[in-house]
Amino acid sequence: MKNFLGLIFITLLSSYTIKTDGREALGLNEVSKVISESFRFGNSEMLSSCLNNEIELIIDGDRIEYQNLPANTAKNILNSFFKKNPPLSFSYVYQGANSTALKYCIGNYRSKNNDYLVYLLIKKDKNDRFLINTLQLKKD
Repeated sequence: MKNFLGLIFITLLSSYTIKTDGREALGLNEVSKVISESFRFGNSEMLSSCLNNEIELIIDGDRIEYQNLPANTAKNILNSFFKKNPPLSFSYVYQGANSTALKYCIGNYRSKNNDYLVYLLIKKDKNDRFLINTLQLKKD
């Protein structure tokens, strides 16, 4: 049921998208919503739609720390993370921006096993797409 609701959410957001280089580009607010829903449902597939081609991924407690990790590999690691830490809730604590092209977010991810602080750095790329460049999950 959760995956079905996530699919409906993504379908609704697609009406707000713009095509660039064959990849859908969500606006900044829509990217924030997709990220939030991804964590709420533990959906790595949905989250990977917001990842840059290479990201910095750090997961505290699992000893995962990569600088230039390909998005597909990050998706697989996040899938394992969500299986190991099924979601209970996600909420943003703070969202800010340094410019129109750079946004940062801090959130709380509660799972059945642990609580995590989520740090995100979202940048606009050369095709005006807002994508996650840094994702850090720190045990709370």
